[in-house]
Amino acid sequence: MAIKQDQIVAIQYSASIENEIIDNNMEDSEPLFFMFGRGQMMPGLETRIAEMNVGDSSDLEIPAAEAYGAHDPEAVQTVPKEHLAHLDLYEGLVLQGQGENGEPVMVVVKEIHADTVVMDHNHPMAGQDVSFSVIIKDIRDPSEEELNIGIAAENQHHHHHEEGGCCGGGKGDAGDKGGCGCN
Repeated sequence: MAIKQDQIVAIQYSASIENEIIDNNMEDSEPLFFMFGRGQMMPGLETRIAEMNVGDSSDLEIPAAEAYGAHDPEAVQTVPKEHLAHLDLYEGLVLQGQGENGEPVMVVVKEIHADTVVMDHNHPMAGQDVSFSVIIKDIRDPSEEELNIGIAAENQHHHHHEEGGCCGGGKGDAGDKGGCGCN
């Protein structure tokens, strides 16, 4: 039976890039809950679990374009250093801001020069394939409240943004190493 739009899905997972684990809740007592089809998970993960059932497990390969996106060279820009004078700059610094539509965006300081700073607006894991081991722990219909706000009840008490969590709706989250997260 296919998972339907807006159903609440609970998964346990381990996500890795080039055999390095980037996020893992396999040992946690609570699975990750998300509303299917709402962009809270990376598209490639949702596509690949769509036909799974409670109790199913699978090892999945998510290509970069369906994970955190392809690396876009045009998303790297050079800005005058004076625009960032209020910051303690260092290479690798991750800054969070807002995109054109108010969505959270991460920017990584790539290079610091005498008068300019090279900033990368790509997700830190853009251009990389992601491997998942996934177990479907539960699938259920949402309550009316969950449908209205678009968040699983299990996440409502500690919801910060829906780019976090795991498996990132294609963009990742602004917490751990880019983690796996909602969008």
